[in-house]
Amino acid sequence: MNEFYEINGKEYPIIGNANVVNEEHMVIDKVPIIDIPMMSDYDWQIMCLNDRIEHPERYSDSENVPQVIERLKKWLNEYEAKHPDIKELQAAG
Repeated sequence: MNEFYEINGKEYPIIGNANVVNEEHMVIDKVPIIDIPMMSDYDWQIMCLNDRIEHPERYSDSENVPQVIERLKKWLNEYEAKHPDIKELQAAG
């Protein structure tokens, strides 16, 4: 039987439990470990870059958009240099 844990109206599958221990290292409770889909740092940086390129007005009041775009491009270039297969993995889905 699959169990789910609700967060903000959305259910996530419970994939295990973790023990809660006190100062004497005695188990006093259990908490669920849930499977929440995550976005990679690489995908997040691409999303941030694309949004700033497409909608700089959203950010112009709080940051220097051209500098942030250059910093994001630099991060992506460095990451891609360290992980040359990343673009193939992204294309494969």
